Amino acid sequence: MRGEAGPASTGPKSKPKWDGFMSVTTRFTLYYWPIPFRGCFVSYLFAYRDHPLAMAGADDVAELRARPPGEQPVPFIGPPVLWDREANLYLSQMPAIVPYVARVLELFPKTPADEALAMKVLMDCNDVLMEICNYNGSKMWTPEAWRSFRGERLPRWMQIFESSLDRGFIGTDAPHYGDIGTFALFGTMTRCLPELAADLKAHAPGVFDLCERIGAQPSLKRFRDAEEAEFGQRYCGGQIEASIRAMLAADGLGAAAERA
Repeated sequence: MRGEAGPASTGPKSKPKWDGFMSVTTRFTLYYWPIPFRGCFVSYLFAYRDHPLAMAGADDVAELRARPPGEQPVPFIGPPVLWDREANLYLSQMPAIVPYVARVLELFPKTPADEALAMKVLMDCNDVLMEICNYNGSKMWTPEAWRSFRGERLPRWMQIFESSLDRGFIGTDAPHYGDIGTFALFGTMTRCLPELAADLKAHAPGVFDLCERIGAQPSLKRFRDAEEAEFGQRYCGGQIEASIRAMLAADGLGAAAERA
């Protein structure tokens, strides 16, 4: 849905807060919370290309989200939301935003087949996000459910990404949004939840190496370093993040007890 310009605009009522290198003339603004989780699938594309992106402040995100759907520039439940000033276009839903941005940033696959496979990878990423936060935080983790997820479901997902890498869906000489999305998923997961790094190394060593390579790209590394300096190791936020961390802490205590 397209936003309207001028005083009657359904766009943001207050100016977004910008980080140090952004300006109010930047074409794109991302509305997302001060955590990586879904928003980094968008912001890392811009960082990888060293392309300007304005980041709205949390108050602006909350204000936009609280509006009735008919008064939002695009109807949505939760962010991310991207505003393209040049096209006067607002988009919600991470899997819709990413390919739109990827075309602008020349991170879009070259053939229809590769395009479909990149979208398959991105939707796999979206599924993992939903599962690790227990279906968007609809309920908190229990020890039994977490053991099943970490011991069976998450390893299978990691193996799926490893097989996608082996088949050339990602990891080619021409990185696209599927590669950056894989990094946004697993690079962020293992940075914010370092207890899971060993899981990724064990079940998807090639994906682990791919994330290391992508994360070393200079402009993306600068962005991530600044992100971590400001927000630490926040992941998905709220009670569900606390639940995940409690499960990981319990896993660590259990492993320590076994070693003893």
